[in-house]
Amino acid sequence: MKISSKSNVLRRLIVVTLAVTAGVLVAKPGNKPHKHGTDILHLSIRESLSNEGVVSNANGFVNLTENQQGNAHHQELDLLVKHLDANTTYQLVALVNDDTDGTAVGSFDTDANGSAALRYRDFGHGNGMGHGRLALPAALNPLSTVHGLSINNSSNQTVLSADLTSPNKLQYLIKRDLSTDTVEATLRIKATTSETQFRLVASGLAPTNDYFLVLNGGVVQTNSTSANGSLLIKSLLENPTDILDVTSVALWDSSSNVVLSTTLP
Repeated sequence: MKISSKSNVLRRLIVVTLAVTAGVLVAKPGNKPHKHGTDILHLSIRESLSNEGVVSNANGFVNLTENQQGNAHHQELDLLVKHLDANTTYQLVALVNDDTDGTAVGSFDTDANGSAALRYRDFGHGNGMGHGRLALPAALNPLSTVHGLSINNSSNQTVLSADLTSPNKLQYLIKRDLSTDTVEATLRIKATTSETQFRLVASGLAPTNDYFLVLNGGVVQTNSTSANGSLLIKSLLENPTDILDVTSVALWDSSSNVVLSTTLP
């Protein structure tokens, strides 16, 4: 299972709009920055399972959904497979975070037609899973950390696999307040397989100073604030699904001190 390198995104960031504006989120002297609503995460991925040549007609797909807003946290994973060996036990294996070795999730049995449907669900706060659903395994929680899945046979051969960093369909939305005691800031990222929009807005920064936009610990651009210390950065990625490889966003000052930061998703 091939997962794209997270360092690649640093080379493929294209900033299409950079604006420094005096009228955005201007914090009044002596006032602490205020919150800008509830943080939101919405992630929806659909990816076909690739046949690795062990069982010639085997196929299937993965649907992954994670929605988080405030205290509400809803996660679902559907894995449907067909044309595997009938009445046979297979293993579900996941690639999580930056791991290159798979993590065993559990086993399942196919029916007389070689089919199986795994439907995992976690609504949090002790809510029921619903008919036909399974509890989300700890190894897959949260789902946004899962970058790949594979179906292995009893000989540990990969029969089917899915690279979730390059999905067939993607809906990705993050809205996050990054404000500190002195800086007022918000981050918004919206992505599909055809476009990724990135927007970082900040005020209360040092006027007419350089700041670094940092992804995954690497500087991707230098930006200068306005005369009142405001900054607006809008960017697009050359390959929209590269946003799934971004695990951290930060703003550094010219001395490489962290001014704002957050982990993704």
